[in-house]
Amino acid sequence: VPVQQGREAVVSTQSTGDTDIATDKLEEDITCQGCHKKFTFGRVPKILHCLHTLCSECISVTLMLSDEKNKVKCAMCEVFSAGKNAESFRTQSYIQILSEIASCYEGQLNESLHCIGCTNVAGLRCLTCNENYCQEHTDFHVRSRATSHHKVLSFKQILNTPLLISTIKREEHCPTHTNKLMEFFCFTCRLPLCTACALAQHKDCLYEELGTAITTLKQKFENLKPAFNRKQYNLKKADSALDAAQKQVDGELGHSMAGLSDTMDRIMRTLRQREASINHHIEDHRKEGQGELRVHESVLEERIANIESGVDFVDTVFEFWSPIEVLSMEHDILERLSELAGDGGGSSEEIKPKPFELPPDTEGNVVDAISTMHNVALAKATSNVSEEEVGEKGDIAEKEI
Repeated sequence: VPVQQGREAVVSTQSTGDTDIATDKLEEDITCQGCHKKFTFGRVPKILHCLHTLCSECISVTLMLSDEKNKVKCAMCEVFSAGKNAESFRTQSYIQILSEIASCYEGQLNESLHCIGCTNVAGLRCLTCNENYCQEHTDFHVRSRATSHHKVLSFKQILNTPLLISTIKREEHCPTHTNKLMEFFCFTCRLPLCTACALAQHKDCLYEELGTAITTLKQKFENLKPAFNRKQYNLKKADSALDAAQKQVDGELGHSMAGLSDTMDRIMRTLRQREASINHHIEDHRKEGQGELRVHESVLEERIANIESGVDFVDTVFEFWSPIEVLSMEHDILERLSELAGDGGGSSEEIKPKPFELPPDTEGNVVDAISTMHNVALAKATSNVSEEEVGEKGDIAEKEI
């Protein structure tokens, strides 16, 4: 149960339920997919060009060891992102806050995290002040006139409901005019502005009020969504076709092997070695066909994952980022999403297994006979001929051998 806003309702941390935190999703969110270590003060989550997130340590190491100068290769989609150092990439503020809260919760459990106002164990966070408090100082904080409107929640409550982080309005002040809020965004200089800066230093630039700019940007993303949906639909359709082709490969070649084995039992024992050789060829063909289909499947799954990751990222951006953060990343986000939406491939017509053919052989009469018996077996399996015809054709094939 969260500590409610206002002086009239302060709930004890002891009343917080024992509901388990959604550890799987949380661990995935606060863990770097490059080194599989949690984001910390020294491992800051950074956004790459592909919209995936890596820690600053992974980026620094990659830049140091990479053959591509000033380029970072994503550990998930292998797309390169240009940057001189880790600071060249935008910080994923939502993941950073979530990682910090998770670390605070661990500190609460092992009693190493102390209240900012005393030595008691801290169990609550003011999302407005970004400070940690014990119950006693929380009571004082929410009853004080100056801070009664602040939102104070337990660490467990925040981790169980991360959307609460987005309810806090984050206001940024101008570094030059510290008493003025950033109200505009200059598209010429790619900088946030206060009113004074806009009138004095950017009067010849193209800038807009933050609310208007973010509304325009949201509309751009909405315009891209139909393309994403079509692309995702086509990729999933191709993936379904891939599954069907995989079953076709297993089914048809399985029938071929079974039919060949059945008909070879009717011929002389001296042809057993020949049978083994042809079976080996069929197995190689099956593995080759399945291998090619698995490559297609891997590519399709990667494209689908990138599409879904891009869409999820856009949803997260508008849900958790400040307007300034969103607008600062506009170019990179639009460029990457346009790449994903326009990426070629994904047609189910491109995915067809190669037809099975018996290998050529210098012993023409043997190959012809075995081919005849193979066709007889297939016809038998599909009920295209009668038992009498099967026996008659099998006898002819044996005589040819």
